[in-house]
Amino acid sequence: MTVGTALVTGASRGIGRQVALALASEGWRVLSGVRDPESAPSGTQAEVVDMADPVSIAALARRLRVRNERLDALVNNAGVYDGPARRIWDVNVLGPLRLTRALAPLLARNARVVMVTSSLGQLSAQPASLVKRLSNPQLSLTELERLAEEAPGGYGASKAALNAMARLFAKEFKPRGILVNAISPGWVRTDMGGPGAPRSVEQGAASVLWGVRLPPGGPTGGVFEDGKAID
Repeated sequence: MTVGTALVTGASRGIGRQVALALASEGWRVLSGVRDPESAPSGTQAEVVDMADPVSIAALARRLRVRNERLDALVNNAGVYDGPARRIWDVNVLGPLRLTRALAPLLARNARVVMVTSSLGQLSAQPASLVKRLSNPQLSLTELERLAEEAPGGYGASKAALNAMARLFAKEFKPRGILVNAISPGWVRTDMGGPGAPRSVEQGAASVLWGVRLPPGGPTGGVFEDGKAID
C-alpha cells in the first residue's frame, strides 16, 4: 500500500539518497529530484531537475501538474557548500523557494515540507546585518528572493535564509494543515561533510525523516535537529 507521494531533491547521493530509500522502503512513492536520471535510487522514480536553474525547476513543476500529481511530502534537500556565493544562494535558497512556490498547488492537505538546513545556519552565528534582515517581522518571500539575489555570505548565511523561508512558508500553508520546518541532519559523513564527520548518513537522514513523519498538529516554522529545536 502506498503511504503517499514524496519528492526529494538532491536524491542522487548522501542524505537525500538515504531519505529517498527510507521512504520507498516504507511504501512511499518517491520522486527523486536528480540532475542525472541514472543516479536516482532504486525503487524511486527519477525526476530531472537542476536546482540552480529556474527553467529546469519550472519544467519539473509543469510535468507534475500535467500528470496531476499530489505531493504528501516535499524534501528540499539539494544543496552546495563550496563555490561562488552566487551559486550557493542559487541552489540553497532560490532553488527551494522557486520549487516550493511552484509546487504549492500540488501539495496535498496536511502535507509535510522539509527544508534541509545546517547548524551553521543558526541566526546567532550570522553577521548583525543579516540577522536584522532575517528577523524583520515584515520579511516576505519576495524580500527573501531579493536577498538571495545579493548572495550576502556563504553556506551558513544561505542556510539562515532557508530557515527564515521555512517560517514564511509555514505561515502561508498553515490554513491547509501543511507543516513546514527546517531540519538539520547534523554533521554527517557525506561528500559534503567529509569522512571525519561524527554522524552516519542513516543518523542524518533520521533527523530529516522526523520532519516528514510529524503528526497533525506538530510543530511548524521551526528549526530542528533530531527532533529538538536548535534556533
